[in-house]
Amino acid sequence: MINRTRMNPSEHHDLAWSFCLENGETSFLLKRLKAHDKFLYEHSLRAAYFSLLLAQGLGLSAREQEIVYRSALLMDFGKLQIVPSNKRKGQSEPDGHSVLDHPRLTVQAISAMAKAGLVDRDAILAHHENLDGTGYPYGLMWEDISLHARILRVADSFASLTAHDARSRSLTGIDNALGELYRWSDIHYDADLVELLCHYYGNDFGRKEDSVKTRVIKLINH
Repeated sequence: MINRTRMNPSEHHDLAWSFCLENGETSFLLKRLKAHDKFLYEHSLRAAYFSLLLAQGLGLSAREQEIVYRSALLMDFGKLQIVPSNKRKGQSEPDGHSVLDHPRLTVQAISAMAKAGLVDRDAILAHHENLDGTGYPYGLMWEDISLHARILRVADSFASLTAHDARSRSLTGIDNALGELYRWSDIHYDADLVELLCHYYGNDFGRKEDSVKTRVIKLINH
């Protein structure tokens, strides 16, 4: 895996390409995802990039970083089985899959990889769970949501709230995105992970818990 702690967001394509050189099955699944929905493919690459950034900042082992990154790359793969409502041909809603089903569908689709320990099954299932219990599919709360799942949750939302400008090769909408994540810290998102992103991107929303900020800075500079 990448040994660098700080990375430029424009590298998310190169990072995925490099990773997939030695991950044939991951490469195959990503190609299927790209063919199905290029926007979702791009989102997955960026969410995985931010997940790795957080995993590295927390000082997770190289093995854990690899599992977190691969899990993030594939966490939305189950969406391939969801037929948009405007494309259903007389199919009633109960007979089809809802977008809320995609974590479970993803785990089913890549169950062999989960059994082999290549992805974190529980993290994928819980990547839309909120700390206050308002997420899906199980309504988990706080300690019931693993660190890996919390990483995916923050990274996924940050990728959704920002955009990558291919011409300038820069990340846009950072301040608004971080402000939104910060607003929902310790409600939807792990506040320490949000603080870590804030530090990476040079934002400080005035948290009073100096001990948290000091701990995050120590993790990054470790």
